[in-house]
Amino acid sequence: MAIWIWITIIAAISQSFRTAQQKNLKNRLGDFGASFVRFSYAIPFAWSWLLFYCFVTNSSLPPLNYEFGFWVTSAGVLQIIFTVLLIKLFSHRSFAAGTAFSKTEVIQVAIFEAVIIGYVVSFQVGVAIILGFIAIVLLSVVKGQVSLSNLVNSLSTRQAALGVTSGAFLALCSVCFRAATDSLNGDDLIVKAGCTLGISLIIQTTLMGFWMKKYAERELILTFREWRGSSIVGFFGALTSFCWFYAFSANAVAPVRAIGQIELVLALLISMFFFREKPSWKEVAAIFLLLISIILVLLD
Repeated sequence: MAIWIWITIIAAISQSFRTAQQKNLKNRLGDFGASFVRFSYAIPFAWSWLLFYCFVTNSSLPPLNYEFGFWVTSAGVLQIIFTVLLIKLFSHRSFAAGTAFSKTEVIQVAIFEAVIIGYVVSFQVGVAIILGFIAIVLLSVVKGQVSLSNLVNSLSTRQAALGVTSGAFLALCSVCFRAATDSLNGDDLIVKAGCTLGISLIIQTTLMGFWMKKYAERELILTFREWRGSSIVGFFGALTSFCWFYAFSANAVAPVRAIGQIELVLALLISMFFFREKPSWKEVAAIFLLLISIILVLLD
């Protein structure tokens, strides 16, 4: 398999650990605090990895430009909003279901990528995305019977609105990060992805830090006190974002995100073994559909 596929799988696995740790910190740090540590504590990891790679390979950082500044700032703001919405979503549903609602992003990213970048997925990848969407629908009615009325009721709830909205912000920020990385000169995707990550984390930490100083100062202070748990989020946050950025530049965003749905499989396993949440047959059926969806993308 191509290297971007393996890196996408690493991103999905790392993202599952990061999100699980954020959920653990939510009660102690609050919604904004648990979101903020994803960016602030990732900075030292991201920059140390990038500078070490440049030193070992004798590479240099690419020069920044206005186009990069626009895309990376837009993506950073969109990712902050997505992160806060995702953390809030965990207050309404289980860990697996909360992650599932955000994954409506997969079908939305195909639309945004076609409009913004001009990339249109193949028929096979399109079918895979639809199967993944059906799996998400199954997860959305996991607490009730599979019927039209239950589906309508489930999709008209506040948590469904939060999930779809968070998915939209994630889809947009993914495409913007792809555009930001592509706007940098050079052929070394590791340097370009690492530079995009490092700059975006500084922007995100600065913007959200100033906002929290004014509106959520208590949660900001708590992020410094809970530095041990926050460092875990920062490590996996930096690893996750770097892998996504690399994969976005090595291939189109939509297929990458489609394969990234393996995170839902991992989320269900974490839900079962870590949070002791018993899965239903609909969750199991959804996982099988997701696996078929991922295989279709891999065979495309």
